[in-house]
Amino acid sequence: MSEIERIAGLLAETFEGQPYYGPSILTMLENITADVAARKPRWSAHTIWDLVAHLTAELNYAREVLEGTAEPWIEGVTTWPAVTDLSEPAWEQAVRDLDQANRALVEAVKQLDDAVLDRKPIRVRGPFYVMLHGTLQHNVYHAGQISLLTGQMSLIEVEGSYGGSAL
Repeated sequence: MSEIERIAGLLAETFEGQPYYGPSILTMLENITADVAARKPRWSAHTIWDLVAHLTAELNYAREVLEGTAEPWIEGVTTWPAVTDLSEPAWEQAVRDLDQANRALVEAVKQLDDAVLDRKPIRVRGPFYVMLHGTLQHNVYHAGQISLLTGQMSLIEVEGSYGGSAL
């Protein structure tokens, strides 16, 4: 198995497989409603929905870097889109978009060969190898945040919703 195949497999597994660390991201999101996804505890800078939108944007940006089409990175803007529609259909679309973004990145990675891993992409520091492993690590980091937020939302009944919870 090539290193590219390993990386593509790990990217897929973190979202829809059985990763080493616990439940996949999509498994964690299966039973979350728009209301719960939009709740923001006082101790958290972000909601589950914010994290889903962020992960989607990050995965799309990584794919664009691989394809050579990425625009310049703007700190705090490029991959933190505003969540404005808090409806159930919008939440369901956000989860589908996340799934699609990861699948598209996995497919883009599968088109590469191991020789590209040592090359420097545009728009990011370090070689493609570091960028792809950084993407994996970033996914797992936010999986942990989603898990913590999901646990909090199931333990505590909150009043209000997006940005105005009682936690």
